[in-house]
Amino acid sequence: MNPTYASRLLGMLCLAATLVLLAEQPGAARAPAKPEEVGKWGTPFDLQNVAIHTHVLSDGRVLFWSRREKGEDLNPHDCTPRIWDPVTKQVKTTDKPGFNLFCSGHTFLADGRLFVAGGHQLDGHGARHATVFDPKTEKWTRTKDMNAGRWYPTAVTLLDGTVLVSFGKDEHGDDNTIQQVWKDGDPNPWRSIVEFRAPPYYPRMHVLRDGRVFMAGPQPLTQVLDTNGGGAWTFLRTDPDIGKAVQLSSRVSNQTRDYAASVMYADGKLLFVGGGNAPAKGAELLDLNAAKPAWKATADMHFGRRQHNATLLPDGTVLVTGGTQGNGGESGGFNDLTIGAPIRAAELWNPKTEKWTLLAEESVDRCYHSTAVLLPDATVLSAGGGEYSPKNDGHENAAKDSHKDAQIFSPPYLFRAGTRPKITKAPDEVEYGKAFEVETPTPGDVGTVSWVRLSSVTHSFNATQRLNFLPFTAKAASVTVTAPAKAAGCPAGHYMLFVLNKDNVPSVAKIMRIH
Repeated sequence: MNPTYASRLLGMLCLAATLVLLAEQPGAARAPAKPEEVGKWGTPFDLQNVAIHTHVLSDGRVLFWSRREKGEDLNPHDCTPRIWDPVTKQVKTTDKPGFNLFCSGHTFLADGRLFVAGGHQLDGHGARHATVFDPKTEKWTRTKDMNAGRWYPTAVTLLDGTVLVSFGKDEHGDDNTIQQVWKDGDPNPWRSIVEFRAPPYYPRMHVLRDGRVFMAGPQPLTQVLDTNGGGAWTFLRTDPDIGKAVQLSSRVSNQTRDYAASVMYADGKLLFVGGGNAPAKGAELLDLNAAKPAWKATADMHFGRRQHNATLLPDGTVLVTGGTQGNGGESGGFNDLTIGAPIRAAELWNPKTEKWTLLAEESVDRCYHSTAVLLPDATVLSAGGGEYSPKNDGHENAAKDSHKDAQIFSPPYLFRAGTRPKITKAPDEVEYGKAFEVETPTPGDVGTVSWVRLSSVTHSFNATQRLNFLPFTAKAASVTVTAPAKAAGCPAGHYMLFVLNKDNVPSVAKIMRIH
């Protein structure tokens, strides 16, 4: 054989072997390019600050805030919330709340106002304040302080309209072990219900049909909180054999999976995905409607992820964006930004098949302090990431760790052939159990009617998003839709109502309030 030819052949074989090895690496998976298969990311745009806490308001605008403003040190005593309008694309500031809302917990009230508990004094030291934001006036109103400070608490709106606030660090840096319930309009709005030791940061809490609150993580032993009377924590399943109860209550992985995403993708059904250090690919399901609820494994994601977000879409699928697969780097795995560690490709989970589909790649790393929310036009806003490094006190963070921009993701359903359905008229408010008319030019093409509760997200957890599929009947120029019968499974508040055609292409939503 000619020596030159042999040398070239050897080189080609080595190159081929290298490509095969690269294809087998964790970050090497690549999705096909067609937007009807993988969706499409828009161009990044400026938000003026890092969107660490992000909320879709009842008028469709997006409220968000960061840790600090340009030139401030890491621990300012106030913050500057901003509102981004997805229609005009403009960003403006609100008035200041009077304390730093960074690392607070938050949830929407039944009337559309945003309740915020706790906040930041120092890392690991929380504020005891609580406040309410009214999107109509764009003003903040302080309510009475909590029992103590809370840094990294979770807040969830209960079926009766009160708010449960759980865990976090107090102003002294100690665990705040008291669970409290806040009641709007009460001169003494706070009720302490139970003490619970060894609390996690930002527990993944979900409100159940019977009014109890389920804690899906990050700890492996999942439990239920009764918020009535004195309150009590119990195992997922009551059983005289404590060993059996613990076994049934623990997630399959039996590991602490912090900075994982937990989603109630259907009434009483949970998806817990990723998290931990090293970041897990694993996903687990729990059906709390079953006679004997127990966690089970479902298909793994394509990548291990930590610091990612999971967003409910109107067709019932779950979109996962961002996160890192690394467990090293400067942060020791907490937020590994080493080249190749952050995951830019999105993934979509289908509850009907329990499979993951790899989607298009974002342009920016979205890891610690990133957020993602469903918008009324059925796209997803992916934003933030950064303001982490304590080495930059008083200075700007490194560019790789301070993303003051956002991108819009258009899921594959927006690129399917055919005409996108429209809602031409629908009510602003509906009552439980009542039928209402939704006018649309093509009622015969409507295959599904769904609504998704507005998002309020931080630190990889969106505690307020929920999904209901609503029964309907097609008429000549409208569909008659029946609202859920009661708050069980559908807490009062504002939802984005979508009509979807028979190919699962969603309309632009009408934001409605149910009460």
